[in-house]
Amino acid sequence: MAKNKHKAAQCYRKGVEAIKIENFGVAKSMLTKAYELDKENPDIMLKLGQVLVAAGYTHEAVEILRKCVKRKPNHPDSLLLLSQAYMGLSQIDAMHGTLDKALAWDPTHGACLHAKVVGYMNAGQLDQAQEVLNRAQAIDDPHPLILLSQAKLARAKKDYSIGIDAAKALLEHPRALDRHKRSARFELGHLYDAMGEYDQAFAFFKLANAGHIHGKVLHADSIISMWTPEMLKSIPQSTVKTDRPVFIVGMPRTGTTLTEQILIAHPLVAGVGECPLMIQMLRRRSPTSLGIAEVDAYAREYIELCDGHVDASITRVIDKHIGAERTLGLISRVFPNAKVIHCQRDPVDTCLSSYFQNFGTNVPYSRDLAQLGKHFVAYQRVMAHWYEVLDLEILPNLYEELVADPEPRSRALVEHIGLAFDQQCLRFHESRAHVSTASSVQVRSPIYQSSKQRWRNYEQHLGPLIDQLGEFAQGATPFLSKHGA
Repeated sequence: MAKNKHKAAQCYRKGVEAIKIENFGVAKSMLTKAYELDKENPDIMLKLGQVLVAAGYTHEAVEILRKCVKRKPNHPDSLLLLSQAYMGLSQIDAMHGTLDKALAWDPTHGACLHAKVVGYMNAGQLDQAQEVLNRAQAIDDPHPLILLSQAKLARAKKDYSIGIDAAKALLEHPRALDRHKRSARFELGHLYDAMGEYDQAFAFFKLANAGHIHGKVLHADSIISMWTPEMLKSIPQSTVKTDRPVFIVGMPRTGTTLTEQILIAHPLVAGVGECPLMIQMLRRRSPTSLGIAEVDAYAREYIELCDGHVDASITRVIDKHIGAERTLGLISRVFPNAKVIHCQRDPVDTCLSSYFQNFGTNVPYSRDLAQLGKHFVAYQRVMAHWYEVLDLEILPNLYEELVADPEPRSRALVEHIGLAFDQQCLRFHESRAHVSTASSVQVRSPIYQSSKQRWRNYEQHLGPLIDQLGEFAQGATPFLSKHGA
């Protein structure tokens, strides 16, 4: 029996409204309250599951969405969300199995077909992705997302004219939603970029970003003023000793995925992807209130999560969670023996590449060039602070050097995490592992250098970005000169 259906409905409505403005903290709070008041309502479960997936609470999302599916077993939208939660946990067989159940019920479900195609593409299985689309050709009046899948796969296969036709057809589709059109514009930007038609590409990227809510930039002053040397000393270091965790920190599009893939090609290394647990721990309570019991509990919780993701034979676990620049202070107390790799890239290329990516709600500051510049400068200030106050071993890792001469840089990465080099690290692109970031297609190829100084193709459009970057627009990478590489 529901405790209070009327109050549950009120909390549900508030949660849905919070989702619309991308306030996932409020949405999670309201929908959790709604669920506590009405635990039999599958609509509440579905929305709560949506928020949990978006916010990175994938274990909790799987739990709630499984319950939702039990109450609505033939509901493709529930199964689709559950498949996304499985993908977040790198349970790829479960992801495909769940999508297959949804498609058995509705073979025309566009979002599920799209998820299948993207899932195969993320694993480098382009032939299987094409088979899904071949079967979808029999569908009368296909969903707009099938057209988006066609465009994405065509770009991966370098069939650019086919991709452009599919993306433009999506823009004209009578059932296309605004978010579908945004995705199509991003895809058209990438297609025209690949063809060297840079002004046309930028026009589509600008249109795509204009349809997003602009997020907030990193607040460097609050992080620096909070994490003083005195404050750090007041938090005890964990007594749970391990050198297993390795954290990759860097703004999006700085080679974090490439670095991760090089390392996890080593037989003694595995990854947990963009694991949100450290961010969640940072938000649970004020770090200044942590005692030894709480710090040790955090360490054990994180180790337990890693144990659930990787084999016991693995000696290093790579975590490249978004926003790691916020968590390094906490990491230094929970895992004082952890190794950190700081990925960097030409500042203008970094920001422009982020502007060109459809990150959804994950990187909201990427939707405006001036805002990207402000965020980059704030990020640099925060990282300079961490280099100054933390005892963690941080290795600067410059993208341009890594792609120009992969072997010595790859050896330096492996040496930094305390392992002997393995030649498989140079053959990372042969892996069939699932990669669910914006770099999934690139890491299926040997290292390439075509992204260096890419911004020169768009220089006439970048005034707002360059103005905000200031001295960084000259390509400054301060941590390499100060700390060595």
